[in-house]
Amino acid sequence: MIKRKGIIVYFRHKKIVNRIKELGINVTYISDALRYLTGYIDEDKYDEVYNSLKNHRLVKKIEASKQEMEAINFTI
Repeated sequence: MIKRKGIIVYFRHKKIVNRIKELGINVTYISDALRYLTGYIDEDKYDEVYNSLKNHRLVKKIEASKQEMEAINFTI
């Protein structure tokens, strides 16, 4: 069972989006006009990604999603 955590990242420039995807965030929505993106990441990697992004000059603010995500179980 994989626990996921939603994340919202407000950015200054769209260049950072590719860097965010490289960190393992699965991006679900990008707003060009309001300059933010929403996505989700494994709960155990959240702190590592948060610390990596919080000091980046193109990132304004990072928030954890207030909506609880259901645990996803991938079985065949």
